[in-house]
Amino acid sequence: MAPSAELLALVALYIWSFGVLAAAQLTIRLIMAFNVRLTLGAALVLTAAALGVFGVARLALGEQATLGQRIEFVPVTMLLMALAGFAVARWVLRIKRLRGQLIAALMVGLLDPYLFTLL
Repeated sequence: MAPSAELLALVALYIWSFGVLAAAQLTIRLIMAFNVRLTLGAALVLTAAALGVFGVARLALGEQATLGQRIEFVPVTMLLMALAGFAVARWVLRIKRLRGQLIAALMVGLLDPYLFTLL
Protein backbone atom coordinates (compact mmCIF):
# COMPACT_ATOMS: atom_id res chain seq x y z
CA MET A 1 0.00 0.00 0.00
CA ALA A 2 1.29 3.47 -0.84
CA PRO A 3 2.20 5.74 2.10
CA SER A 4 -0.64 8.14 1.29
CA ALA A 5 -3.12 5.25 1.18
CA GLU A 6 -1.87 4.01 4.57
CA LEU A 7 -2.27 7.49 6.05
CA LEU A 8 -5.76 7.76 4.59
CA ALA A 9 -6.67 4.36 6.06
CA LEU A 10 -5.32 5.42 9.47
CA VAL A 11 -7.33 8.66 9.39
CA ALA A 12 -10.44 6.72 8.35
CA LEU A 13 -9.89 4.29 11.25
CA TYR A 14 -9.58 7.21 13.68
CA ILE A 15 -12.77 8.82 12.36
CA TRP A 16 -14.57 5.47 12.62
CA SER A 17 -13.36 5.02 16.21
CA PHE A 18 -14.54 8.52 17.11
CA GLY A 19 -17.94 7.86 15.53
CA VAL A 20 -18.41 4.58 17.38
CA LEU A 21 -17.41 6.09 20.73
CA ALA A 22 -19.56 9.17 20.15
CA ALA A 23 -22.55 6.96 19.35
CA ALA A 24 -21.88 4.87 22.46
CA GLN A 25 -21.60 7.94 24.68
CA LEU A 26 -24.74 9.52 23.28
CA THR A 27 -26.58 6.24 23.82
CA ILE A 28 -25.37 5.83 27.40
CA ARG A 29 -25.05 9.37 28.72
CA LEU A 30 -27.17 12.44 28.42
CA ILE A 31 -26.21 14.75 25.59
CA MET A 32 -25.07 17.37 28.11
CA ALA A 33 -22.45 14.94 29.48
CA PHE A 34 -20.87 14.39 26.05
CA ASN A 35 -17.28 15.67 25.96
CA VAL A 36 -15.73 16.05 22.51
CA ARG A 37 -12.14 16.44 23.74
CA LEU A 38 -12.39 13.33 25.91
CA THR A 39 -13.93 11.38 23.03
CA LEU A 40 -11.14 12.45 20.66
CA GLY A 41 -8.56 11.12 23.12
CA ALA A 42 -10.51 7.92 23.63
CA ALA A 43 -10.74 7.46 19.86
CA LEU A 44 -6.95 7.70 19.67
CA VAL A 45 -6.65 4.92 22.27
CA LEU A 46 -9.26 2.80 20.48
CA THR A 47 -7.48 3.32 17.15
CA ALA A 48 -4.24 2.06 18.70
CA ALA A 49 -6.12 -0.95 20.07
CA ALA A 50 -7.61 -1.64 16.62
CA LEU A 51 -4.14 -1.57 15.09
CA GLY A 52 -3.04 -4.07 17.74
CA VAL A 53 -5.99 -6.32 16.89
CA PHE A 54 -5.08 -6.11 13.20
CA GLY A 55 -1.54 -7.13 14.15
CA VAL A 56 -2.81 -10.12 16.12
CA ALA A 57 -4.98 -11.15 13.18
CA ARG A 58 -2.07 -10.85 10.78
CA LEU A 59 0.18 -12.91 13.07
CA ALA A 60 -2.46 -15.57 13.61
CA LEU A 61 -3.57 -15.86 9.99
CA GLY A 62 -0.42 -15.02 8.08
CA GLU A 63 0.09 -12.83 5.04
CA GLN A 64 -1.85 -14.96 2.55
CA ALA A 65 -5.03 -15.67 4.51
CA THR A 66 -8.04 -16.63 2.44
CA LEU A 67 -11.39 -14.94 2.80
CA GLY A 68 -12.75 -18.01 4.57
CA GLN A 69 -9.97 -17.94 7.13
CA ARG A 70 -10.50 -14.23 7.78
CA ILE A 71 -14.25 -14.77 8.22
CA GLU A 72 -13.61 -17.58 10.70
CA PHE A 73 -11.33 -15.24 12.68
CA VAL A 74 -13.91 -12.42 12.93
CA PRO A 75 -15.33 -13.53 16.33
CA VAL A 76 -11.84 -13.28 17.82
CA THR A 77 -11.32 -9.74 16.53
CA MET A 78 -14.79 -8.73 17.69
CA LEU A 79 -14.07 -10.07 21.18
CA LEU A 80 -10.72 -8.28 21.34
CA MET A 81 -12.29 -5.01 20.18
CA ALA A 82 -15.11 -5.43 22.72
CA LEU A 83 -12.53 -5.84 25.48
CA ALA A 84 -10.75 -2.72 24.22
CA GLY A 85 -14.08 -0.89 24.13
CA PHE A 86 -14.79 -1.89 27.72
CA ALA A 87 -11.38 -0.64 28.83
CA VAL A 88 -11.79 2.65 26.97
CA ALA A 89 -15.27 3.16 28.40
CA ARG A 90 -14.14 2.41 31.92
CA TRP A 91 -10.75 4.10 32.15
CA VAL A 92 -10.66 6.73 29.39
CA LEU A 93 -14.26 7.88 29.07
CA ARG A 94 -14.84 7.19 32.77
CA ILE A 95 -18.34 5.78 32.31
CA LYS A 96 -19.27 4.91 35.88
CA ARG A 97 -21.94 2.24 35.61
CA LEU A 98 -21.10 -1.29 34.58
CA ARG A 99 -24.17 -1.37 32.36
CA GLY A 100 -22.84 1.60 30.37
CA GLN A 101 -19.40 0.04 30.10
CA LEU A 102 -20.91 -3.20 28.78
CA ILE A 103 -23.07 -1.33 26.26
CA ALA A 104 -20.00 0.55 25.01
CA ALA A 105 -18.07 -2.73 24.77
CA LEU A 106 -20.86 -4.35 22.75
CA MET A 107 -21.09 -1.38 20.39
CA VAL A 108 -17.34 -1.34 19.81
CA GLY A 109 -17.22 -5.11 19.33
CA LEU A 110 -20.15 -5.22 16.92
CA LEU A 111 -18.83 -2.29 14.90
CA ASP A 112 -15.37 -3.87 14.63
CA PRO A 113 -13.35 -2.14 11.87
CA TYR A 114 -11.77 -5.52 11.00
CA LEU A 115 -15.03 -6.36 9.22
CA PHE A 116 -14.14 -3.82 6.52
CA THR A 117 -11.11 -5.88 5.55
CA LEU A 118 -13.47 -8.64 4.44
CA LEU A 119 -14.86 -6.48 1.64
